[in-house]
Amino acid sequence: MIDHPSTVPIAIKIGAEQTEIRSYPWPDLADDEGMLRIEACGVGGAEPEVYRAADKWAPVAMGHQIVGSIAAMGAKAQAMWKVAPGERVVIQEYLPCQRCRWCLKGEYRFCPDADFFGGATPRRYGLIDPTPAPHLVGGFARYIHLPWNVVIHRIPQDLPPELATLAIPIGNGVQWATLDVNAGPGKTVLVIGPGQQGLGAVLGAKDAGAARIILAGMSRDRARLDLAPELGADHVIDVEEEPLLDALRRILGPDGGLDVVVDTTGDPGGANMDQYLQAVNYGAWLWVNAMDRGVPVRAIKQKYLTVRSGRGRSWWAVDTALRIINARRFPLEKMCTHVFGLDEVDRAIKATAGREVPGAIHCIVDPWK
Repeated sequence: MIDHPSTVPIAIKIGAEQTEIRSYPWPDLADDEGMLRIEACGVGGAEPEVYRAADKWAPVAMGHQIVGSIAAMGAKAQAMWKVAPGERVVIQEYLPCQRCRWCLKGEYRFCPDADFFGGATPRRYGLIDPTPAPHLVGGFARYIHLPWNVVIHRIPQDLPPELATLAIPIGNGVQWATLDVNAGPGKTVLVIGPGQQGLGAVLGAKDAGAARIILAGMSRDRARLDLAPELGADHVIDVEEEPLLDALRRILGPDGGLDVVVDTTGDPGGANMDQYLQAVNYGAWLWVNAMDRGVPVRAIKQKYLTVRSGRGRSWWAVDTALRIINARRFPLEKMCTHVFGLDEVDRAIKATAGREVPGAIHCIVDPWK
């Protein structure tokens, strides 16, 4: 296999918004394990929430939008993963059992071992305590340990690593907009929240053939709203300049309505929901995220609505995202606004949350910078 260092640096969250660089030894590998040389790791949309939590997730090895090349693996691992030494891959965060009915469907997000809501310690990169061996269990590092059950997607050798880190956020958008709530040919789609996953939903809806895509955000999202038309949005709304419902009525006209709504924000109190429910068509599909708001059953019944919410993404969603990325139809490099070194993880996460670094859209950690 490829020569490797004796120790590996990794950024560890040790407290609320506190990070330190630790070094751990290169692990001894079983025949069904491997190591990935990390080229880049994107900062996920949920990463700021994990980072600022004071009552949990410390210590934790963060980072789960991981791109790299196979640096070492045993014979059993090579047979299972069907990859060659040096081959480039994207890995998902899930470390599932690979045996339950959900795993057999490619729905690793619902596996009891990896389910975010399934227990206090879900097995997924980005949320694992690095204290026990093999220690190297997060993406903000130069290498990461690959157990037998890692979820792998092969990528072209010439795909820029920055673009490859978009596989997870665009995969989320594909899952939420198209697989969950049927954005597709002829549909009018509203996406609320222009973060990396909201932009992923725009891309997913456009790729699926949606007729009209509307993206809503706030004034602080100006860089993201300005980029959205190049990624497939037909209309953008700054809800601080024009209330959401007023803008929807202007865009849709007196006889138009929404077929699909994907709200990627937390929507505290359901303020977004109160507005878009007035603009949806009969039979519309809603992807909601207002966890502190009851489901409006009367409105759902009156308009025959289908309501779902987000739980990560399937294997197929990431596969579709990689197809979108590899097609180079959209200027996705414009989403990759900032690259940080391993000693700048704190700033990278804060930039993703809209702090300290103006204009950030998708932030990337390059551990070799």
